[in-house]
Amino acid sequence: RSARSSLRLAAGDVVVYASHGIGQIESTHAAEGRQPARIVLALDSGLRVTLPLRRAREALRRLSGEQELEAVRLTLRADVATSVEPWARRHRVAQEKLTAGEIGGLAEIVRDGLQREQRLTTTSTKPIANELFRQARKLLAAEIAACRGIEPEVADAWIVHQVVADHALSGRARA
Repeated sequence: RSARSSLRLAAGDVVVYASHGIGQIESTHAAEGRQPARIVLALDSGLRVTLPLRRAREALRRLSGEQELEAVRLTLRADVATSVEPWARRHRVAQEKLTAGEIGGLAEIVRDGLQREQRLTTTSTKPIANELFRQARKLLAAEIAACRGIEPEVADAWIVHQVVADHALSGRARA
């Protein structure tokens, strides 16, 4: 949490707003009367949000760097055993990770979703779980794209390659 509270939060800064994604700080405003100090954040989705500075320091984080992206790569490549947890518990855990918006949690949701897709021959998963997966995949691809200066579609292809290529290799090695 200390890394978040040390954010400078100046106009022009690119930040991540938990489950909302990447945005750029448009402006900062000093406290006036009863109005607390605040920032205006323009999200990539087109949404504009005004946040009190105190809330912004809690909810926003810097874009990930290469060290975090390497951890994402390792997470995506990990061959994790199929969860035996009930669907409701898996869904709640995934929702918590999505809400937190940390890149490692997003990578775990995406990895698990892609591995589940590879195992299933039908679309038997519950629709809401698919929506969590799609949202996490979109946020993860957007952050990787912003960090590396590439298009989100290229980042998404990289994500899939990390999971599918390694998973296929590990499956062959065991066979």
